[in-house]
Amino acid sequence: MSYRLLHTLLALSLLVAMPYAVQAARPSPKRLAKILRSAPGRPPAFAKVIDLKTSKVIFELNASKKLTPASVSKMFTTAAAALRIPMKRRLYTDVLIAGKKAKAVKELVIRGGGDMSLSHQQLRGLANKVVKSGIRRIGTLWIDSTLFDRKLPRGFNEKRTDSSYRAPVDALNVDKGTIGIAVRPAGKLGRLALVTINPPSDAIVIDNTAKTVKGKRSALVVRTKAAAKGKTTVIVRGKIGIKRRRPAAVRKRVESAALHAGHAFKKMLQGNKIRIKKVRWRAPKGGYKRFKRLARHTSPSVRELMTFCNQFSHNGYAESFFKLVGAEVKGAPGSCKKAEAAIHIAFKGSKIDWKKVRLGNGSGLYHANDVTADAVVKLLAFMHNKGPIGQAWRRTLAIGGVKGTLRRRLRASVVGAKVYGKTGTLNDVTALAGYAIGKRQKYAFALFFNGLKRPAYLYRRVHDRFLQALMSPGSIKVKAKTRKQKKAKTKTRLRKTHRAKRKAKLRKKRRPPPKSRKKRPKKVHSKAS
Repeated sequence: MSYRLLHTLLALSLLVAMPYAVQAARPSPKRLAKILRSAPGRPPAFAKVIDLKTSKVIFELNASKKLTPASVSKMFTTAAAALRIPMKRRLYTDVLIAGKKAKAVKELVIRGGGDMSLSHQQLRGLANKVVKSGIRRIGTLWIDSTLFDRKLPRGFNEKRTDSSYRAPVDALNVDKGTIGIAVRPAGKLGRLALVTINPPSDAIVIDNTAKTVKGKRSALVVRTKAAAKGKTTVIVRGKIGIKRRRPAAVRKRVESAALHAGHAFKKMLQGNKIRIKKVRWRAPKGGYKRFKRLARHTSPSVRELMTFCNQFSHNGYAESFFKLVGAEVKGAPGSCKKAEAAIHIAFKGSKIDWKKVRLGNGSGLYHANDVTADAVVKLLAFMHNKGPIGQAWRRTLAIGGVKGTLRRRLRASVVGAKVYGKTGTLNDVTALAGYAIGKRQKYAFALFFNGLKRPAYLYRRVHDRFLQALMSPGSIKVKAKTRKQKKAKTKTRLRKTHRAKRKAKLRKKRRPPPKSRKKRPKKVHSKAS
């Protein structure tokens, strides 16, 4: 037999053996199921994994059953936005005037374009441009947030908390629909504490009975509630120590983001000695033909806003994208109803069973949304096949061990793959979905637990072990410890405690006894005779 013939036969045998080697490296579905069943309390688990190269199902468990997705809902929102809104587009907040520049103008408009990143410093920059233009009197200040409707996203009223993560969504907002509240002691005891709002606004009403007391300690209750006509009441109760150096600071939601932003803008203008006769919260009558742009604030690109939304799971950004997609596809004003219909249009051809999917809001807050593990994986596969758009969207997700909510989890060196994912957490839900890309494998996965009875971090560990077993078969042990192993572990623990006690006793013996101090005799003062 010639050398060439032997060489070709060996090569053919290796080619024939390769598929079997790959099959052997694939994780066992039974083993993966066992990992999910090892979760504390055995809550309902939902999972699906597919191979993106072959479209074959690697693993599935309750994949077609409805579940609460938590923040994995943001994948539907941002993926639809990536498909319908150019990633390089920027969002604008405009200031417009009717007629020519003059000391007195009849109408001035501040118009929101859905920019959720506008800060109070940037709003002040717009106000400074109005001041520099020479305007000193304004007849009517219009607050235009008509790009979105005024309704709170569905499900947000499930818990009436004043936390910043439940902030309202408007086309015009400042500081993500929140206010900073600082409480300081007054100069004298018994006086009311000093309360400051940042940015100050006529849409905020302060109800303060907190008093200044002795010492450094404080016991304060600070909360916000809805007031009449879209305004917000800040309630401050309790006491604050006069010697306290730093203020007690909290951040709370406002009732109407647009009304607060408009009145904050008004305060900034009035602080620069500009008189304003009246304020109206709507678009000016007759449209914008008679108006000219005076100033503009430009947001970061849609790609950058989307990256912040996905990597840090920001509810306000997600809800703004949700309504923005609705307005883009179905026309203004953007609403939750229009957004859901727009998402169905964006994913046409994805084979998602929309009968089992309900998207009440864009962030996944509370229980307004229902999806299936199958629907999430189909979304991931659909975006994977969208070329540059799909790749750009994938890069906005958190990266295991590197960025976002996964920066302390799923390092590539541990898992054996680079994980791009979106996490989700509620009191009774934990979720993880995304892409796992190894040297040979390329998977799309969706993992959910609903009805949790213990802290969420315990279930996150199960998801991490699942992905590790998926990408590196044989790298972790799934079997529970035997009685012998448990006994051995307790013995070693007892030995360690005994050693520690012995060492402590020896240290006490080695220490020299404390020197006894001799009592000095008391001096007797003789009285003068």
